[in-house]
Amino acid sequence: MTESADLIVAADGVNSALRAQLFPGYPGPAFAGYTVWRGFVPARSLNVPSVLSETWGGGGARFGHAAINDGQIYRFACETIAEHAQPAHDLARLAIRFRNWHAPIPAMLAAGSPGTLLRHDVYYLRERLPSFVRGRVVLLGDAAHAVTPDIGQGACLAVEDAVTLAAAIGKRGIDDGLHAHDRLRRPRTERMARMSGGLGHILQTAGPTAALLRDTITAALPTPLLMKAVGGALAWNPPFGSATTGGVTSTVR
Repeated sequence: MTESADLIVAADGVNSALRAQLFPGYPGPAFAGYTVWRGFVPARSLNVPSVLSETWGGGGARFGHAAINDGQIYRFACETIAEHAQPAHDLARLAIRFRNWHAPIPAMLAAGSPGTLLRHDVYYLRERLPSFVRGRVVLLGDAAHAVTPDIGQGACLAVEDAVTLAAAIGKRGIDDGLHAHDRLRRPRTERMARMSGGLGHILQTAGPTAALLRDTITAALPTPLLMKAVGGALAWNPPFGSATTGGVTSTVR
């Protein structure tokens, strides 16, 4: 069966098969150096603050959590490993790994169900693509610029892509709009991908001396400076024309 379309949006993830077909010389995703376990636990009986919290340990390990609603807590554990190491997908092993960490980390692991635990090795697009567009096919989201979870922006960047693409095509038509989208999105998303990979490398530091240096420098940085750096990285203004947004004045050029 053959289908035809005016435009194809390839949003098939970090291991995009369509990206490999469009850019066969591209090296593909790079291993970030660690694996991450994710899951949800019930909030009842757990004394967990309703904030996003992340604890950095020695030996290439991290643990974080966030209350996502009145009844559940999202928790994640990261561990530095060799690529393709395939550690045992075992909640009991994970509980042992973090058993001496501060409360409420051991309790959150004890409250989990093995069947709800997910594990994924982390990959991102370290190398720049020559373009996000080939003909009338456009890469969107992780297929174009996969980031590590260290900046919490993977899904957000995909939404930004969709908004920019719609605005560009709506204002300039498909062909010119695709080129405008590519020009607008690549600098920001490529920077975010590199930033996420570098940050993950720092946070997953395994050596005790390097970990101490990381923690000392971070503690010494003034909070306003940290917030300014984060805000500058995450700030984004939709490139809409006022005719289509009810008053937003930034434009696609």
